[in-house]
Amino acid sequence: MRIAYQYKLRPTKEQAEKIEKILDMLRHQYNYMLAERFYWWEQNRCPINACPLICHLPELKDRP
Repeated sequence: MRIAYQYKLRPTKEQAEKIEKILDMLRHQYNYMLAERFYWWEQNRCPINACPLICHLPELKDRP
């Protein structure tokens, strides 16, 4: 038989403020990274019926 426990947090006023500040910082970071992904997608997308002709390959070695 599995038993599940539930805990209810009751932070103090200072702890609640600190938690809110941390969550606010995390939300800003998430939104910033999401905006970067959208910006990259907008800069690098191409039409569906076409594929890019430029392909980046690593440098070839003299003696493989």
